[in-house]
Amino acid sequence: MKKLILLCLTLAFSTTLFGQNADTVSIKKEGSLGFNFSNVGLSNWSAGGENSIALGTVYFTKVTRTKGKATWMNQFDFALGGAKVGDQDFRKTDDKLILASRYAHEFAPKWSYSIIGIFRTQLLEGNRFDEDPNNPGEEISTKISDFMAPGYLNINLGIDYEPNDILTASFAPAAGKFTFVSDDVLSAQGAFGVDPGEKFRAEFGTNLLLALDIPIAENISFNTTANFFTAYDSFGNVDVNWETLFTMKVNSWFNATFGTQLIYDDDILIDQGDGTSSREIQFKHVLNMGVNFNLFKKSE
Repeated sequence: MKKLILLCLTLAFSTTLFGQNADTVSIKKEGSLGFNFSNVGLSNWSAGGENSIALGTVYFTKVTRTKGKATWMNQFDFALGGAKVGDQDFRKTDDKLILASRYAHEFAPKWSYSIIGIFRTQLLEGNRFDEDPNNPGEEISTKISDFMAPGYLNINLGIDYEPNDILTASFAPAAGKFTFVSDDVLSAQGAFGVDPGEKFRAEFGTNLLLALDIPIAENISFNTTANFFTAYDSFGNVDVNWETLFTMKVNSWFNATFGTQLIYDDDILIDQGDGTSSREIQFKHVLNMGVNFNLFKKSE
């Protein structure tokens, strides 16, 4: 019996070693950290204007592990910026925190089974500023968002198509969208599509994710992702999240980025400032110029 157990352990160990040698493990790391600063100072300036200071930071890291036909990618994106114009206090201009993970296993050339998880939220409180009717020249701030208010978790189980290094298309017939509103005030308002008083909402449906990564020139690149989700209980009402990013590299230290984000969420009502709310397309663009540091070597 002991000899049989020893033989089984030897065979298992040999099989493990053979499997490790058969499938070479490769790990690719990408990462950058950037800081942006701008300042305008005016003194006796006849054309008018206001003093201003703007600060921002951008952090990105991505690690991809490949073994045989299996690929596991983990990515972290973070951006935070603020500006002070005139006598105003510093106000947030950019704020995002994104964690993404994707595991894929190739079953045919260019085709893979995959599971994708994406978590999105922000770090700081967001406010809307309105004119105070009782105090001309003064403003009233109203909190409209905060950390985990909202927070979004998307989990997609489906099939990926990757014909080349530029295009990736992922279709998930089994997809979940989970919305979190941890702030008591916003939860009571039913913000971001949760029922009033609730802090969580789950939707199940289908998801389509398209991604392009295009090297335009030696120092210019463009990438974009477009995400389309529709819940089965309201099929046809499509939530859209479309992001683009141009990166223009001046040298190893300095670069400039221009990014846009378009959101349409059927569950989010935008305050129109006249006591009414409606579904609207949300749009943001961010231009950053500053120093940038690579966190990893180009190949490891």
